[in-house]
Formats: sequence, structure tokens, C-alpha cells
Amino acid sequence: MIILITGATHTGKTALAQRLMVKYEIPYLSIDHLKMGLIRSGLTSLTPEDDEELTTYLWPIVREISRTAMENGQNLIIEGCYIPARWFDDFDNEKRTAEICCFCLIMS
Repeated sequence: MIILITGATHTGKTALAQRLMVKYEIPYLSIDHLKMGLIRSGLTSLTPEDDEELTTYLWPIVREISRTAMENGQNLIIEGCYIPARWFDDFDNEKRTAEICCFCLIMS
């Protein structure tokens, strides 16, 4: 199972991912960690303020990490604000319903 957690800043995405990791013993990937690794290593000229461009840049990587985990029968939690609203267009219906769960956290 792939669990995607997205939403605006300061909605508790990281806190939820860490709680799920501990409770269900599922590893998690922070897209922010991936982003900063790519920025600090000089592999991209994008900055942390380039939100739209970062989504376009990071999502193909995150999507393929998700597919790899599914192919290997692995569970993975992925959290971050760089998951596009139409993420589901990149997976066939069978995968979406059987192997991926997405939560979008909002402030209320």
C-alpha cells in the first residue's frame, strides 16, 4: 500500500506520516527531504520558494518511487505538498483503488 499525504503547509502532514510510520511500521519519505537534497547538491537550480516548478520537477520522481514500491510489494508513506491535485491520472484505475490511498489535509 502506498499512502500519499498532501496538503497546505502547517497542516500536520509530517506529524501524521510519522505517527503512521510508528503505528504500522511502514517507512516514509518526506518530499521536502528529497527537495532539499536535490537543491543543496546542486542538481537543480530551483529554490524552496519555487512551489509550482518543484511540483513539476519532483512529482515524476515521487511517482516512479511509488511505482517501484508497488512492483516490489512494499508499503510506503509519502508526504509533502508537491503531490499534484490530479496525481491519480498517472496511475491506472486498478492501482489507484487497490494499492494507493491519498489523504489531503486542510486547515479548518
